[in-house]
Amino acid sequence: MAVKEVLVIASMLVITSLLQGINGFSVANETALRTYLFTTNAYDLNVRPTTVVKLEVRFNLLTINQMDIREQVFKVSGWLTVQWYDSRLSWDQTTYGDVGVIFALDTEVWRPALIVSNSVDNFEIIQDEYSPLRIANSGRVVWDPPGIYEVNCEADISYYPFDTQECFITLQSWGYNLRELNITELGKGINTGLYVPNGEWDLVDNYFTIVQRRDIKNDDYSQIIFHFNLKRRSEYYWLNILLPVIVNSILTALVFALPAESGEKMGYSLTVLLSFMVLLTLVADKIPSTSIKTSIIVVYFSFVLILGAMSVFLSTVVLDLYFRDENHRIPAWLMFLSKNIVGRLVCYKGCKRRSKVTAIQSDTNGNVSGLRQGLRNKVYERKTDYKRNTSQEDDDVEEETYTWKDISKILDTFFLWFYLVIITVITIGFLTVVAT
Repeated sequence: MAVKEVLVIASMLVITSLLQGINGFSVANETALRTYLFTTNAYDLNVRPTTVVKLEVRFNLLTINQMDIREQVFKVSGWLTVQWYDSRLSWDQTTYGDVGVIFALDTEVWRPALIVSNSVDNFEIIQDEYSPLRIANSGRVVWDPPGIYEVNCEADISYYPFDTQECFITLQSWGYNLRELNITELGKGINTGLYVPNGEWDLVDNYFTIVQRRDIKNDDYSQIIFHFNLKRRSEYYWLNILLPVIVNSILTALVFALPAESGEKMGYSLTVLLSFMVLLTLVADKIPSTSIKTSIIVVYFSFVLILGAMSVFLSTVVLDLYFRDENHRIPAWLMFLSKNIVGRLVCYKGCKRRSKVTAIQSDTNGNVSGLRQGLRNKVYERKTDYKRNTSQEDDDVEEETYTWKDISKILDTFFLWFYLVIITVITIGFLTVVAT
């Protein structure tokens, strides 16, 4: 038993010593180390670590807060991971009780001056006095300043609301030119491991590019650009904008299916036109006021708006014809157009009338004798050479006539089918374009 107890105690001592070596932290050791680094070595935070500092940068994306295409502003939350080496901040770990890492504020060590050059909210040097810099014994310094970045993003509204947008955050050195500070990527450049998806925009791709910018003094400055490709989630717009507009356009055509005698034709057409104007206002509030690019949905709305305005005018014409005095003579060209062209196109069959009327008589037994009596009358007329005052052609020839009401109904039917065809073609064309 004594041997086992000794072995257990020895094992515990070994484990304790190993844990102490791994931890390596004590207030006395770190205080001595900080005195050595910042006081004994006379560290000057205004002096950059090397002739050309290699700066490794990564952007860690948390959320997409806003993509406002009207204001053309892209707003995200995240933090930068900035890494560089400073040989003045290296030490022998075993000398200071195995202390491998210390922390310092940006007022104690040198750090690069960086700006977001396409910022629209806070154009200044990135700094955070409360964010500590992590310093390893190898001299590696890691700085993770968090922030909300609001940048300009030129929106392409051509296919709104089925659009994709590409926005970017441009990070560049400020003050230090390319001969003094060179920016490169850290890892993949953009980290989306903690990204929370946005309800309106889908992040379909992200990447980075490294470029050089030359100022007016012909000095080159290093830049890293973080690109974000966004695709709009269009389900909301289908249900709240596009579907009402398509239904509204169909209602515009149905004004010609409403009978003229109902007295509601003009009121209906004006109501549909006003409702469409309200929908157009809702869309206009979300689209930027620019003439560089025009949204295809605005073009579609404009066509439907023109058709709606024309329906008011055409309804007025139809009503005027319907209630016109029957004693007013129908022009020959209008009669020809209605009978031979438009009437045939719409297969209008309810407008035929017979000008010849044959008397039908019934005897007391209910037998039809009109035809026999007519033949007898014609034989008698031939025998007696009786001259009638009315024209024989008017009695025998069957002719087809139209009234103002007939012409009004023909035009109503024609306009109904014309509008349905035009609206269907325009809508299918619009949906085909946005789908491709």
